[in-house]
Amino acid sequence: MFADVDLRELAEITVPGRAFLNVYLSSPRSVAGLEVKFEKLRRVLKGGTAEKDEREYFDENVGVVRKFLKKSPLESGGLAIFACWALDFFKAIPLTAPVEDLVWIDSSPYIRPLAELQDEYENVAVVVADNKRARIFLVSSAGAGDAEIVRGNVKNHVKKGGWSQKRYERRRNKELLLYAREIRDELVKLDREAEFRRIVLVGGKEILRGIHAELPPALAAKCTQKASDLKKGEAHVNADILAVFTEQERESERDLWERIRVEVMQGGLGAAGIEDVLAAARVGRVEKMIVSRAFKPEGRRCRDCENLDVGAPPECPACGSASLFEVDLVNEIVEILKKTGADTDFADPIDTLTEAGKIAALLRY
Repeated sequence: MFADVDLRELAEITVPGRAFLNVYLSSPRSVAGLEVKFEKLRRVLKGGTAEKDEREYFDENVGVVRKFLKKSPLESGGLAIFACWALDFFKAIPLTAPVEDLVWIDSSPYIRPLAELQDEYENVAVVVADNKRARIFLVSSAGAGDAEIVRGNVKNHVKKGGWSQKRYERRRNKELLLYAREIRDELVKLDREAEFRRIVLVGGKEILRGIHAELPPALAAKCTQKASDLKKGEAHVNADILAVFTEQERESERDLWERIRVEVMQGGLGAAGIEDVLAAARVGRVEKMIVSRAFKPEGRRCRDCENLDVGAPPECPACGSASLFEVDLVNEIVEILKKTGADTDFADPIDTLTEAGKIAALLRY
């Protein structure tokens, strides 16, 4: 599934010119519209000598994609396909989360949509608990894994008199503590077995406070709580989980941008704007990049020297060649960052980030 795809491995694959065909399908219905998209692209490729080679690559790639879809029809969900006849390379990746239909030719696999999916649908540990039962599971690739069940036997508060009430409360508090520690132990075990950046606790206030208090500091720092009435049903609980996760994600984006903004204002380890971020990425200085999800700046790559440049220059500023082709500049930077082990956050609009150029980076040095 897409969460397990090694984007660095894909980013390492490149050829001169646009010999890669990249296809993203949102659903089985999208297959019917592929031929129209293929024909439009083929007409665009008609022209000079370089375009003839690219048209030959394109026709061969289209043939490979057609054969694959005929042999393995898309029956549910989405699909990403990367085909390069020149390298004898083909990869098809099932998608379990929404993606826009796209056909794109480039000099490498077009990984931006996959990078966005991996950013948006990262692994999250979820605990749904009341005083009787806790379900602990890992949400990954827009789906939930198998749940671990922890049983509790924490009785409700009752009114009793004198020493009898105190004994009851002490016993009840001990049961609550042991129950919370069992849940903690399962989370610690899950942390050893799988990687996740966040923990979402949903359910009764009392047990959520108890769990949070028992977590090791490293796990507690990943944790967000939301009181929820589990008696209202699974749909209600799932909505609460989604709300918590979405707010965590938006808060994380704002925090990252604020760190970068302070560094930029102080002349420190921050870069803002497409040219500065690209320059820093080229020399491996970027630790983490944040970019507005809808940002699509113009860029061109030279067929002769493979130089990458911002905007739409009429000729290559490095070698003077007029043989240039359009690229998705954000995708190109994401590829560079994958090769250097840097991360990318795709963010919903943030006003101050928009004013700063819609893209920024925290630097290593």
